[in-house]
Amino acid sequence: MRRVFVLALVCALVFLSQAHPVFSGGPGGQTLAPPPAPDYADPASWSALPESGEPAKPVDVFFMHPTTYGTLEFGLNAPITDPAIRAATDGTVADQASAFADCCAVYAPRYRQVSIEVMRMDPEEKERHLAVAEADMLAAFTYYLEHDNKGRPFILAGHSQGSNVTELFLTRHRDLVPDDKLVAAYLPGWTFTAEGLAALGLPLAERPSQTGAIVTWNTVGKGGKSPTILPGALCVNPLTWTTDKAEAPASLDSYARITLNDGRTVRIEHFTPARINDAGGLEIPRPAIEDQLRMGLGEAIYHRYDYAFFYGNIAQNAKARCEAWLGAHGN
Repeated sequence: MRRVFVLALVCALVFLSQAHPVFSGGPGGQTLAPPPAPDYADPASWSALPESGEPAKPVDVFFMHPTTYGTLEFGLNAPITDPAIRAATDGTVADQASAFADCCAVYAPRYRQVSIEVMRMDPEEKERHLAVAEADMLAAFTYYLEHDNKGRPFILAGHSQGSNVTELFLTRHRDLVPDDKLVAAYLPGWTFTAEGLAALGLPLAERPSQTGAIVTWNTVGKGGKSPTILPGALCVNPLTWTTDKAEAPASLDSYARITLNDGRTVRIEHFTPARINDAGGLEIPRPAIEDQLRMGLGEAIYHRYDYAFFYGNIAQNAKARCEAWLGAHGN
Protein backbone atom coordinates (compact mmCIF):
# COMPACT_ATOMS: atom_id res chain seq x y z
CA MET A 1 0.00 0.00 0.00
CA ARG A 2 2.81 2.42 0.80
CA ARG A 3 4.34 1.89 -2.66
CA VAL A 4 0.95 2.55 -4.31
CA PHE A 5 0.63 5.77 -2.28
CA VAL A 6 4.14 6.90 -3.25
CA LEU A 7 3.51 6.21 -6.93
CA ALA A 8 0.27 8.18 -6.83
CA LEU A 9 2.11 11.03 -5.13
CA VAL A 10 4.82 11.02 -7.81
CA CYS A 11 2.20 11.18 -10.57
CA ALA A 12 0.53 14.17 -8.96
CA LEU A 13 3.78 15.97 -8.32
CA VAL A 14 5.07 15.54 -11.87
CA PHE A 15 1.92 17.30 -13.03
CA LEU A 16 2.49 20.06 -10.50
CA SER A 17 6.16 20.42 -11.46
CA GLN A 18 5.16 21.28 -15.01
CA ALA A 19 3.29 24.29 -13.64
CA HIS A 20 6.52 25.55 -11.95
CA PRO A 21 5.52 25.37 -8.28
CA VAL A 22 7.68 27.12 -5.71
CA PHE A 23 9.97 25.04 -3.54
CA SER A 24 12.01 25.98 -0.51
CA GLY A 25 15.68 25.32 -0.22
CA GLY A 26 17.56 28.24 -1.71
CA PRO A 27 20.39 30.08 0.03
CA GLY A 28 19.14 31.53 3.29
CA GLY A 29 16.02 29.36 3.10
CA GLN A 30 14.24 31.53 0.52
CA THR A 31 11.60 30.03 -1.72
CA LEU A 32 12.68 29.22 -5.28
CA ALA A 33 10.91 27.89 -8.36
CA PRO A 34 12.62 25.07 -10.25
CA PRO A 35 15.03 26.24 -12.94
CA PRO A 36 13.72 26.50 -16.52
CA ALA A 37 13.07 23.17 -18.19
CA PRO A 38 15.70 22.05 -20.73
CA ASP A 39 15.03 22.25 -24.46
CA TYR A 40 16.20 18.91 -25.76
CA ALA A 41 16.23 20.16 -29.34
CA ASP A 42 19.30 22.16 -28.25
CA PRO A 43 22.49 20.04 -28.20
CA ALA A 44 23.60 22.06 -25.16
CA SER A 45 20.92 20.20 -23.19
CA TRP A 46 22.86 16.95 -23.66
CA SER A 47 26.08 15.89 -21.96
CA ALA A 48 26.74 13.29 -24.66
CA LEU A 49 25.45 12.77 -28.20
CA PRO A 50 26.89 10.80 -31.11
CA GLU A 51 29.40 12.92 -32.98
CA SER A 52 28.72 13.99 -36.53
CA GLY A 53 30.30 11.48 -38.88
CA GLU A 54 30.62 8.82 -36.17
CA PRO A 55 30.08 5.32 -37.64
CA ALA A 56 26.54 4.15 -37.05
CA LYS A 57 26.04 1.60 -34.28
CA PRO A 58 23.12 -0.83 -34.17
CA VAL A 59 22.21 -0.13 -30.52
CA ASP A 60 21.83 3.06 -28.47
CA VAL A 61 22.35 3.69 -24.76
CA PHE A 62 20.25 6.32 -22.99
CA PHE A 63 22.21 7.28 -19.88
CA MET A 64 20.98 9.21 -16.81
CA HIS A 65 23.93 10.58 -14.87
CA PRO A 66 24.26 10.46 -11.05
CA THR A 67 24.21 13.47 -8.75
CA THR A 68 26.74 16.16 -9.70
CA TYR A 69 25.18 18.96 -7.64
CA GLY A 70 26.13 18.98 -3.97
CA THR A 71 25.09 22.41 -2.69
CA LEU A 72 21.94 24.52 -2.31
CA GLU A 73 23.25 27.43 -4.37
CA PHE A 74 20.38 27.17 -6.85
CA GLY A 75 17.80 25.56 -4.58
CA LEU A 76 17.00 21.89 -4.44
CA ASN A 77 16.91 21.35 -8.21
CA ALA A 78 19.95 22.37 -10.24
CA PRO A 79 19.90 24.30 -13.51
CA ILE A 80 21.59 22.67 -16.49
CA THR A 81 23.33 25.94 -17.44
CA ASP A 82 25.77 26.40 -14.54
CA PRO A 83 29.35 25.90 -15.85
CA ALA A 84 30.60 24.04 -12.78
CA ILE A 85 27.67 21.61 -12.79
CA ARG A 86 28.04 21.08 -16.54
CA ALA A 87 31.73 20.29 -16.16
CA ALA A 88 31.10 17.86 -13.28
CA THR A 89 28.34 16.16 -15.26
CA ASP A 90 30.47 15.84 -18.38
CA GLY A 91 33.32 14.33 -16.39
CA THR A 92 31.03 11.80 -14.75
CA VAL A 93 29.37 10.83 -18.02
CA ALA A 94 32.82 10.38 -19.58
CA ASP A 95 33.80 8.11 -16.68
CA GLN A 96 30.66 5.98 -16.67
CA ALA A 97 28.71 6.06 -19.95
CA SER A 98 31.89 5.49 -21.92
CA ALA A 99 31.71 1.86 -20.81
CA PHE A 100 28.94 1.45 -23.40
CA ALA A 101 30.60 3.42 -26.18
CA ASP A 102 32.18 0.48 -28.02
CA CYS A 103 28.82 -1.11 -28.78
CA CYS A 104 26.33 1.76 -28.44
CA ALA A 105 25.67 5.31 -29.55
CA VAL A 106 25.56 7.32 -26.32
CA TYR A 107 22.72 9.73 -25.49
CA ALA A 108 23.06 11.38 -22.06
CA PRO A 109 20.70 14.26 -21.25
CA ARG A 110 21.34 16.98 -18.72
CA TYR A 111 18.43 17.31 -16.32
CA ARG A 112 17.31 19.33 -13.32
CA GLN A 113 18.84 16.93 -10.85
CA VAL A 114 18.20 17.24 -7.14
CA SER A 115 20.89 18.33 -4.71
CA ILE A 116 22.47 15.67 -2.55
CA GLU A 117 20.64 17.41 0.32
CA VAL A 118 17.33 16.07 -1.00
CA MET A 119 18.44 12.51 -0.31
CA ARG A 120 18.31 13.31 3.42
CA MET A 121 14.64 14.39 3.30
CA ASP A 122 11.60 12.35 4.23
CA PRO A 123 10.23 10.25 1.34
CA GLU A 124 7.32 12.53 0.43
CA GLU A 125 9.45 15.68 0.20
CA LYS A 126 12.18 13.80 -1.66
CA GLU A 127 9.73 12.50 -4.26
CA ARG A 128 8.44 16.03 -4.77
CA HIS A 129 11.79 17.29 -6.00
CA LEU A 130 12.70 14.12 -7.88
CA ALA A 131 9.48 14.61 -9.86
CA VAL A 132 11.12 17.57 -11.61
CA ALA A 133 14.07 15.39 -12.64
CA GLU A 134 11.75 12.62 -13.80
CA ALA A 135 9.76 15.08 -15.92
CA ASP A 136 13.02 16.01 -17.66
CA MET A 137 13.82 12.37 -18.38
CA LEU A 138 10.38 12.02 -19.95
CA ALA A 139 10.99 15.06 -22.14
CA ALA A 140 14.50 13.95 -23.13
CA PHE A 141 13.53 10.35 -23.84
CA THR A 142 10.48 11.42 -25.85
CA TYR A 143 12.66 13.74 -27.93
CA TYR A 144 15.20 10.95 -28.44
CA LEU A 145 12.52 8.50 -29.61
CA GLU A 146 10.96 11.01 -32.00
CA HIS A 147 14.16 12.44 -33.52
CA ASP A 148 17.14 10.14 -32.95
CA ASN A 149 16.25 6.52 -32.26
CA LYS A 150 14.95 5.54 -35.72
CA GLY A 151 13.70 2.19 -34.47
CA ARG A 152 16.98 0.92 -33.01
CA PRO A 153 17.10 -1.22 -29.86
CA PHE A 154 18.48 0.53 -26.80
CA ILE A 155 19.98 0.12 -23.37
CA LEU A 156 18.74 2.22 -20.46
CA ALA A 157 21.55 3.01 -18.04
CA GLY A 158 22.23 5.25 -15.09
CA HIS A 159 23.77 5.46 -11.68
CA SER A 160 22.59 6.56 -8.24
CA GLN A 161 20.11 9.44 -8.72
CA GLY A 162 20.06 8.58 -12.42
CA SER A 163 18.97 5.03 -11.59
CA ASN A 164 16.36 6.32 -9.14
CA VAL A 165 14.94 8.74 -11.72
CA THR A 166 14.89 5.96 -14.33
CA GLU A 167 12.89 3.77 -11.95
CA LEU A 168 10.36 6.59 -11.49
CA PHE A 169 10.22 7.11 -15.25
CA LEU A 170 9.61 3.40 -15.90
CA THR A 171 6.91 3.34 -13.24
CA ARG A 172 4.91 6.04 -15.05
CA HIS A 173 5.91 5.55 -18.68
CA ARG A 174 6.54 1.86 -19.17
CA ASP A 175 4.66 2.09 -22.47
CA LEU A 176 7.53 4.15 -23.93
CA VAL A 177 9.94 1.25 -23.35
CA PRO A 178 8.68 -1.71 -25.40
CA ASP A 179 9.99 -5.12 -24.42
CA ASP A 180 11.05 -5.86 -27.98
CA LYS A 181 13.42 -2.85 -28.06
CA LEU A 182 14.97 -2.96 -24.58
CA VAL A 183 18.33 -4.73 -24.64
CA ALA A 184 18.85 -4.28 -20.88
CA ALA A 185 18.70 -1.68 -18.11
CA TYR A 186 21.97 -1.17 -16.20
CA LEU A 187 20.91 0.68 -13.05
CA PRO A 188 23.47 0.28 -10.25
CA GLY A 189 23.69 2.57 -7.24
CA TRP A 190 20.04 2.23 -6.26
CA THR A 191 17.78 -0.40 -4.67
CA PHE A 192 15.49 -2.50 -6.81
CA THR A 193 13.29 -5.02 -5.02
CA ALA A 194 11.28 -8.01 -6.22
CA GLU A 195 8.10 -6.04 -5.58
CA GLY A 196 9.43 -3.07 -7.54
CA LEU A 197 10.49 -5.17 -10.51
CA ALA A 198 7.10 -6.88 -10.58
CA ALA A 199 5.44 -3.46 -10.74
CA LEU A 200 7.70 -2.52 -13.66
CA GLY A 201 7.08 -5.80 -15.45
CA LEU A 202 10.82 -6.40 -15.82
CA PRO A 203 12.89 -9.31 -14.48
CA LEU A 204 16.23 -9.18 -12.72
CA ALA A 205 19.05 -10.20 -15.05
CA GLU A 206 20.33 -13.57 -13.83
CA ARG A 207 22.35 -14.67 -16.87
CA PRO A 208 25.20 -12.87 -18.67
CA SER A 209 23.43 -12.64 -22.03
CA GLN A 210 19.86 -12.18 -20.76
CA THR A 211 18.06 -9.31 -22.47
CA GLY A 212 15.09 -7.18 -21.45
CA ALA A 213 16.13 -7.29 -17.80
CA ILE A 214 17.44 -4.99 -15.04
CA VAL A 215 21.06 -5.20 -13.87
CA THR A 216 21.79 -3.59 -10.50
CA TRP A 217 24.30 -3.62 -7.67
CA ASN A 218 25.58 -1.44 -4.80
CA THR A 219 29.26 -1.76 -3.89
CA VAL A 220 30.31 -1.85 -0.23
CA GLY A 221 33.05 -3.27 1.95
CA LYS A 222 32.57 -5.50 4.95
CA GLY A 223 30.28 -3.70 7.39
CA GLY A 224 29.53 -0.88 4.92
CA LYS A 225 26.08 0.67 5.43
CA SER A 226 25.25 2.33 2.14
CA PRO A 227 22.22 4.65 2.11
CA THR A 228 21.35 3.25 -1.32
CA ILE A 229 20.87 -0.29 0.00
CA LEU A 230 17.30 -0.51 1.27
CA PRO A 231 15.41 -3.53 2.64
CA GLY A 232 14.81 -6.14 -0.03
CA ALA A 233 17.64 -4.92 -2.29
CA LEU A 234 18.45 -7.23 -5.18
CA CYS A 235 21.92 -7.60 -6.65
CA VAL A 236 23.63 -8.92 -9.76
CA ASN A 237 27.34 -9.63 -9.38
CA PRO A 238 29.15 -7.85 -12.26
CA LEU A 239 31.97 -10.40 -12.11
CA THR A 240 29.63 -13.27 -13.08
CA TRP A 241 26.47 -11.43 -14.20
CA THR A 242 24.45 -13.82 -12.04
CA THR A 243 22.78 -13.70 -8.62
CA ASP A 244 24.96 -16.50 -7.21
CA LYS A 245 26.09 -15.48 -3.71
CA ALA A 246 29.42 -17.29 -3.84
CA GLU A 247 32.41 -14.97 -3.95
CA ALA A 248 33.70 -14.45 -7.48
CA PRO A 249 37.50 -14.16 -7.73
CA ALA A 250 39.40 -11.08 -8.84
CA SER A 251 40.51 -12.99 -11.94
CA LEU A 252 36.99 -12.41 -13.29
CA ASP A 253 37.32 -8.63 -12.97
CA SER A 254 38.61 -7.75 -16.44
CA TYR A 255 39.79 -4.31 -15.36
CA ALA A 256 38.87 -1.31 -13.28
CA ARG A 257 39.09 2.23 -14.65
CA ILE A 258 39.35 4.54 -11.66
CA THR A 259 39.78 8.30 -11.37
CA LEU A 260 41.92 8.92 -8.29
CA ASN A 261 41.91 11.88 -5.90
CA ASP A 262 44.73 13.54 -7.80
CA GLY A 263 42.76 13.47 -11.06
CA ARG A 264 44.69 10.64 -12.70
CA THR A 265 42.68 7.85 -14.30
CA VAL A 266 44.25 4.43 -13.88
CA ARG A 267 43.48 1.02 -15.32
CA ILE A 268 43.95 -1.91 -12.93
CA GLU A 269 43.43 -5.46 -14.15
CA HIS A 270 41.80 -8.05 -11.88
CA PHE A 271 41.02 -5.33 -9.38
CA THR A 272 38.78 -7.08 -6.84
CA PRO A 273 36.80 -10.16 -5.93
CA ALA A 274 33.13 -9.61 -5.04
CA ARG A 275 30.21 -11.42 -3.48
CA ILE A 276 26.54 -10.66 -2.84
CA ASN A 277 25.99 -10.28 0.90
CA ASP A 278 22.86 -10.94 2.94
CA ALA A 279 21.73 -7.29 2.75
CA GLY A 280 21.78 -7.34 -1.04
CA GLY A 281 25.01 -5.38 -1.30
CA LEU A 282 27.94 -6.22 -3.55
CA GLU A 283 30.67 -6.76 -0.98
CA ILE A 284 34.37 -6.43 -1.76
CA PRO A 285 37.54 -6.45 0.38
CA ARG A 286 39.19 -3.15 1.22
CA PRO A 287 41.01 -1.96 -1.92
CA ALA A 288 44.76 -1.46 -1.60
CA ILE A 289 44.31 2.01 -3.14
CA GLU A 290 41.55 3.14 -0.76
CA ASP A 291 43.63 6.06 0.50
CA GLN A 292 43.51 7.43 -3.06
CA LEU A 293 39.71 7.18 -3.34
CA ARG A 294 36.93 9.61 -2.45
CA MET A 295 34.95 8.02 0.37
CA GLY A 296 32.34 10.74 0.77
CA LEU A 297 29.56 8.45 1.98
CA GLY A 298 31.59 6.90 4.76
CA GLU A 299 33.80 3.96 5.55
CA ALA A 300 33.44 0.89 3.33
CA ILE A 301 30.91 2.54 1.02
CA TYR A 302 32.17 2.44 -2.58
CA HIS A 303 29.04 3.91 -4.17
CA ARG A 304 31.02 6.36 -6.31
CA TYR A 305 32.89 3.42 -7.89
CA ASP A 306 30.01 1.13 -8.88
CA TYR A 307 31.02 1.56 -12.53
CA ALA A 308 34.74 2.19 -12.08
CA PHE A 309 35.65 -1.01 -10.22
CA PHE A 310 33.97 -3.19 -12.90
CA TYR A 311 34.40 -0.99 -15.98
CA GLY A 312 35.89 -3.63 -18.25
CA ASN A 313 33.25 -6.19 -17.31
CA ILE A 314 30.46 -3.68 -18.01
CA ALA A 315 31.91 -2.89 -21.44
CA GLN A 316 32.21 -6.58 -22.32
CA ASN A 317 28.81 -7.53 -20.96
CA ALA A 318 27.00 -4.67 -22.71
CA LYS A 319 28.49 -5.88 -25.98
CA ALA A 320 27.41 -9.47 -25.20
CA ARG A 321 23.84 -8.45 -24.43
CA CYS A 322 23.69 -6.32 -27.59
CA GLU A 323 24.91 -9.26 -29.64
CA ALA A 324 22.37 -11.55 -27.97
CA TRP A 325 19.53 -9.14 -28.74
CA LEU A 326 20.63 -8.61 -32.35
CA GLY A 327 21.04 -12.35 -32.87
CA ALA A 328 17.59 -13.12 -31.46
CA HIS A 329 16.02 -10.49 -33.73
CA GLY A 330 17.77 -11.56 -36.90
CA ASN A 331 20.17 -8.61 -37.13
